[in-house]
Amino acid sequence: MSAARRPSGTGLRTGALRLFMLFPITLVAGLSFSLQAPASSGEAPSSDTQTATPTPEPDRLAIPTLPENPGPLDVGRVAYYYNCMPCHGDKGQGLTDEWRLVWVEDHQDCWSRGCHGGKAGDQAFRIPRYIPPVMGPSSSLTRFTSEEELSDYLWTSHPPQRPGDLDEMECQALAAYLSQNARSSTVRMERAPAEEGNLGPPSEVLAMRIGAILAFTLGAAWLIGRRDHPRA
Repeated sequence: MSAARRPSGTGLRTGALRLFMLFPITLVAGLSFSLQAPASSGEAPSSDTQTATPTPEPDRLAIPTLPENPGPLDVGRVAYYYNCMPCHGDKGQGLTDEWRLVWVEDHQDCWSRGCHGGKAGDQAFRIPRYIPPVMGPSSSLTRFTSEEELSDYLWTSHPPQRPGDLDEMECQALAAYLSQNARSSTVRMERAPAEEGNLGPPSEVLAMRIGAILAFTLGAAWLIGRRDHPRA
């Protein structure tokens, strides 16, 4: 009875090469499945969890309330609501079409007859067609270098229909409120691109890494094959 032959070195290398090439394919398939398969807790969801409770939308025209010991920003927020928000928007966005549609129907057209169009017989003060934003990166208040300068401007010019109607404390509080909101909105808008980067969504980044691993593995396998089977 003849002894069993030991596998040659070439056979071992060929088997290892096949395993080496099978590894990245299995890796890609497994990761692709993990990206597509939804997470499961192992239990069927109950009827209570299947029905999502709708979140009520906040009332954008709700009157703000002052705390027991209000600070300048609290006073400024209330002053903005009564004297600035109707024209400059609840978020300082300006008199946009979207903002006008928040109001009741008979108040949505500011320039209809008898309203703010500046026509003879109108019962209210004239409102221009364009009113700029006062918060965010497009704020028209960026020309002011300090809250004091902004406060002085508001005191002598606002509200436009009754300049000087606000006292000095209200103007200072309003300037502080506008400055804080304009500054925070600008910082948030400028930081977003730097934090997100240019790599795309996480799934795309993972796919790029998998592709790089696969290309490297196949290249290494091709080089091993050429070394074991050189051309004549």
